[in-house]
Amino acid sequence: MQRVRFINGAPIVFLEAMNVTCERIPMVRKSRLVRTAAVAILATSLFAVSCGGGGDDEASSSDEQVQLTVDAAAEGSVDLSQVESQLSDVLAEVKSLKSYFSENEDGSVSFTPATIPEVKKDRTYGFAFPLPSTIDPTYTGISADEATSEEGTLLASAGGISVLLLWRTDENPLTPTESVVGSFQVLQSSTGADFASSAAGDEGFTVDDQQAAYATFTATEDGNTIGVALIAGWICGNSGRSFALTVSGASQSAVNESFFGLAEGFECGKK
Repeated sequence: MQRVRFINGAPIVFLEAMNVTCERIPMVRKSRLVRTAAVAILATSLFAVSCGGGGDDEASSSDEQVQLTVDAAAEGSVDLSQVESQLSDVLAEVKSLKSYFSENEDGSVSFTPATIPEVKKDRTYGFAFPLPSTIDPTYTGISADEATSEEGTLLASAGGISVLLLWRTDENPLTPTESVVGSFQVLQSSTGADFASSAAGDEGFTVDDQQAAYATFTATEDGNTIGVALIAGWICGNSGRSFALTVSGASQSAVNESFFGLAEGFECGKK
């Protein structure tokens, strides 16, 4: 209940004591009642002071009301430990982001470009195949466990791109087109995806000055492209050694870039 008293001609609202047991009030309602009462008490106290105040009874009552307000505020205080933890996480994130930027001589700030890994060419088997120095390829044989200069496979993958290089030596080596077809069959069986040819040709395409053939394949599922592959085949001079390069991945642009980079960097060695 509320009781109105006039002090110096100004109406002051006081809250009467309520005969309600606090234990019966739910915790949420109790907290809200305490905060609401505290705000009302503080407002009436400030209003009374601004109007000139009353006697000692009013002053004593105001002191008690202010104390109630302080106690209520203490009960409803916010736990800042979680906020401090989140702030620490944000500061740590900001600190890590600083490593991506560098300060120039004129005081301006610019983005620090990523370090491009060095490209190395492995010549173990008589030809040179370019790969980033951060990638360790896997070599295996075809008719035997170990790869040799006559035959073998190279398998490497990074950044969602897979690379497969096959080579073999025959008295009558596979033609570039036959190498492409053979590697396509390997691609189908190893991935299980339903690849279909989307482009093919051999006009003006060479690898280390050797005439080569190529084909592009696309795998789809429910009308969506889930994979692409580029395959090239060529013969290194009169060595009888035929090669087939397969580059596959989900991104057409990434596959194209990797494929042509590898094809342009390949060296036959002895032809």
